Amino acid sequence: MARITLDEIVDPFEAKIVVAGDTARLDLSALPRLDPILAGRPAAEVPKLVERLCGLCPAAHHLAGVRALEALLGLGVPPAAERVRRLLHHGSVLSVHATRLALTDKLAAVSLRAFAKQAMAAAGSPGHFPATAVPGGAVELGEDALQASQECAGQAADALETALRVVGAAAQAAAQSAAQSAARGPGIQAAPGLLDVALVTGDHLDLYGQTLRAAHDGKTILEASDDAVIVEASPGDPAPRPYLAGQGPYRVGPVAQLRVAPLSTPLARQWQERWLGQGGQDPAWARTIIMAHCVEVIKDLLSHTDQSDTDQAEDSSSAATAPAAPSQVGTGWVDGARGLLIHRYEAAAWEADRVLERARILTPTAQNEYWLAQLLAQAVASGELGFEAAIRTADPCLPITSAPPGTMKLMVEQLMIEKTEN
Repeated sequence: MARITLDEIVDPFEAKIVVAGDTARLDLSALPRLDPILAGRPAAEVPKLVERLCGLCPAAHHLAGVRALEALLGLGVPPAAERVRRLLHHGSVLSVHATRLALTDKLAAVSLRAFAKQAMAAAGSPGHFPATAVPGGAVELGEDALQASQECAGQAADALETALRVVGAAAQAAAQSAAQSAARGPGIQAAPGLLDVALVTGDHLDLYGQTLRAAHDGKTILEASDDAVIVEASPGDPAPRPYLAGQGPYRVGPVAQLRVAPLSTPLARQWQERWLGQGGQDPAWARTIIMAHCVEVIKDLLSHTDQSDTDQAEDSSSAATAPAAPSQVGTGWVDGARGLLIHRYEAAAWEADRVLERARILTPTAQNEYWLAQLLAQAVASGELGFEAAIRTADPCLPITSAPPGTMKLMVEQLMIEKTEN
């Protein structure tokens, strides 16, 4: 019988900020790295493990993990399975963002989250933990998924209307906030010189894309098909401080997503253009635009998905992701609600039952650590204790972000810096 010893009670709405001079950072030392959970495991066990790696963003880990495994094994994915996965992913992104609306528009939060859950059920994942993707395809969809698909399609028009209303309200709130803070100069959202990173397909943003794009002020700096361009300054640490080789630190998430490339859906793209025209920084407004985009994508997927076309027979001629030779390194990623999530697996042997020798998982929280430090430092410099606003802007994948306004329990640790005589 296993025994679990609890020697500490952790308050999920509590976090520590370390301030040293004019710098500040959120203490992430208590966050465990997820990589060791996968290292040393047989590849066949990975799909089940990644379903439950994170209770806050389970679908994102599920999809990124299976994608990394497919890249390792050289498996292609048929178009029907790819559509079902996209349905799951956009439903999960919408669900996470909709939850954030509960404090400002409870009715919209409930209706959009219900719509998102229906989309995920239509993709074969009706529960909290996903079960849609399998290496090389997706699970066979049954009658329950078909019924969920039909119900979701019937609700799509109303969901889109609600999402667009939420975007409009966020735009008004952003304009009021900008007017109130105009006399104080740039707000904490400003991040001069910081790169934006998101996934794209062709010239458009694609939350389920295969190409990483880095941009600065809307100008593309680089594109990559794997994570080799991302280097960890502190490999293995809870705060690894990743950066783009030869470029520097970057941020991910809705703000970055909207700044990297135009959206593919027309109504959300109109709001994106307006958002960019007003500075392209407000994070709350950005999240609502991504929500509207997700509803449009789901609506389109439901109108094109043939539920009978989900058999998983390998057919390289119709694969949305073409088969490739097995590799010793496999990268899988998705652009989730909080930004880019990366799974990288390494295995030396080429047998089907090979064991993962190493795994690297870079969460959006880890990738945004530098940006969050910038925001916290700006809060220190302004003389205002705007730490909570800074944390909500970068939106780390921590329970504290769901705390009602003014209720985050932030402990501030002030480090003394010794001055040396020249």
